[in-house]
Amino acid sequence: MKTIHLLPFALLPLAAGCKSTSDTHAEPASAPKSAVTAGSAGPSRPGAAAATAGPTAPAMAPSSTILATPVGRAELGAPAPGFELKDIDGKSVKLSQFKGRKVVLEWFNPSCPYCVYVYGEKGPLRQLPDQLVRNGVVWLSIVSEKPENPGGKTETIRKFMEANGIETPMLLDPTGTVGRAYGAKTTPHVFVINDKGTLVYAGALDNAPMGKVADGGTLVNYVEAAVADLRAGRSVTTSGTKPYG
Repeated sequence: MKTIHLLPFALLPLAAGCKSTSDTHAEPASAPKSAVTAGSAGPSRPGAAAATAGPTAPAMAPSSTILATPVGRAELGAPAPGFELKDIDGKSVKLSQFKGRKVVLEWFNPSCPYCVYVYGEKGPLRQLPDQLVRNGVVWLSIVSEKPENPGGKTETIRKFMEANGIETPMLLDPTGTVGRAYGAKTTPHVFVINDKGTLVYAGALDNAPMGKVADGGTLVNYVEAAVADLRAGRSVTTSGTKPYG
């Protein structure tokens, strides 16, 4: 995927890629790169690495935004790293407060064309988060972008939420600490945690970037399928795919 600098949406070409964090959050060249288990065409091996993040995040983050540094690195089949962030209204939200519930983490950027599409009138996230929430699932969106960058500006995020009817929590990760812990690289980049706190899915929202399935295949929403597997008491069939955005 081509790395680009984030620009205001009006200046972004429709097919531009979107990183989950800004260049100021990038890892040093010598650090190992994050990776998710690729498996969009079929199931991936249980326990495969979901993300191998770079160097340890700074021990001290601004107390006004990050209240607790994530514990560990995200890995499929292992406990999801805990974290505590503030939402767009300044309310503290801990992953641990949702113990015993299924949780979806979605990395988001209001300046990303892919996010604009998925939350648009015909996009897959126009209704899905609310539908899952009504069925007891927790949906948390996370913005891992510096506040001074277009995608990290509170007013931009709030306007996007209002324009697209987003009511699920929007958490701010301005230093990229949580994003690095999970190996989040694009927007959207989605993770599913089961009711035991185990990371069971990491990767793309679906197999249809901008609503287009390659080679005329069948549309598969990986997040919806993972949650359905959990409800049925099954292991998640496809636990890792390559994210797009």
